[in-house]
Amino acid sequence: MDAENVELMYEQESYYELPEPTSDIQLPPVLNILLLALWVLICLIGFAIIFFSKNIFLGIVVIGVPTFFGMVTKPTFALCVLMLVLPTGAGVGIEQVFTLNRGVGIAVAIAFTLNLLISRPRLRIGNKALWILVAYTIWVLFTSLAAPYFALEIRNAFTMFQLLALVFIVYLILETNSPNTLIWALRSYVVGSLGTTVLAYITGAAMISMEAERGRYAATVGRAIEPNMMSALIGLAFLTAIYLFARDRHILFRIIYLIAIVLLPIMILKTGSRGGSTALAFALMSPLLFIRQVWRKPALAALLVVIIVLASGAAAFLVKTRGLEEEVSERLTDVGQIRQAAGYRMELMKKAAQSSLKRPTGTSRYGWFEQANALSYPHSDFFYALGIYGIPGGMLFVFFAVMMMLTVKRIPLGVEKLYARTILIFLLVNGMSMGQLGQKHFWTFFAIVMAIERISWFNANVTEDVRGETDEKNADINY
Repeated sequence: MDAENVELMYEQESYYELPEPTSDIQLPPVLNILLLALWVLICLIGFAIIFFSKNIFLGIVVIGVPTFFGMVTKPTFALCVLMLVLPTGAGVGIEQVFTLNRGVGIAVAIAFTLNLLISRPRLRIGNKALWILVAYTIWVLFTSLAAPYFALEIRNAFTMFQLLALVFIVYLILETNSPNTLIWALRSYVVGSLGTTVLAYITGAAMISMEAERGRYAATVGRAIEPNMMSALIGLAFLTAIYLFARDRHILFRIIYLIAIVLLPIMILKTGSRGGSTALAFALMSPLLFIRQVWRKPALAALLVVIIVLASGAAAFLVKTRGLEEEVSERLTDVGQIRQAAGYRMELMKKAAQSSLKRPTGTSRYGWFEQANALSYPHSDFFYALGIYGIPGGMLFVFFAVMMMLTVKRIPLGVEKLYARTILIFLLVNGMSMGQLGQKHFWTFFAIVMAIERISWFNANVTEDVRGETDEKNADINY
């Protein structure tokens, strides 16, 4: 068969091939834009009702009902809403009973379930790390059933089950829609992070934590969260802004990314988090340590160096002109405090290792204090899993981390690989000094790293196709 017949047969097969089903219900682009504009207008009306009429319940209904229907129709929209709310890390609602984070999480889960009944996409679980996470969740359930404080432990197991469901939902939304979904989701996260931190910085109404943590920025919207957790949320947004600045060509969003790159490191300093600052430094420097990728992508390496210098300069300018609160500055620079904190964390790690030898199946979450004779949980993801859930829990966490490393290794060299690697390094290094296993942002970004593998191969194939077409056209012209 000659080349012309082969090409003709390929074109015919491609023409009759059915498009891959997605979880988004397909609508004309113009209608999508009109619906998005209508949703924004409805949200503005809802916020006006909340702030001016002081009717919180009615405002939530006005915003929530159309938002939920949009989530059912477009899981990509649901993911964007989730990512927009995720960096608040706060309880915003009616007397803190029904919080914004909790409400959005429930809405996303229900909406995605309903959408599956309508769209019936072809669901693929292509990453084995997800099954290790399933095994970890099952083990948490088993240890909770055998724990003495059953009522409290089973609630903790249900929380882990919710996090597992969140990982699958985020992963499947990214897997069953176009690669552009990742860009929109990450845009939402950066905008949410920047908006809430700017609001905290300007108003000063929700940025100081408990009296014992004077001067440390510890909240974005709503009630205060732990300052170290806030630094993790901001650090993820900073790394995401760098990736989007390199990948996204939209000029308006690039301006937003640039503002985030300058402002967010300052907010990390104001949280006073040593672990967050250290993890961010490791994540930023890691791409420059791989000689092959620097050699093959010198422009990206140069961009990263420029961003590091820009962010460092902005942070140094703030410290020099306005300074940090005395307690925060002392926390970041006092060697004695650093040694004391490191010693306290090491002591908890030792107790976790000793406890795993005495009780290989774990102490359970609420049994930890009695069994380990400790006043706090281990400030480390691995040692938390080891001490609370025993040797099986620690091994499953290690296996999961290794599988995530292999996932990043399989990604073709490009901006997606650099982004996935920096996110993974940031989460793992940050997890050496604080416990994140019960936090939504921790597992959400792991799901994003898993999904990037498929998206990066798609982008690589598109680039090769475009390059091949360009070479053919140039050859025709030269001929």
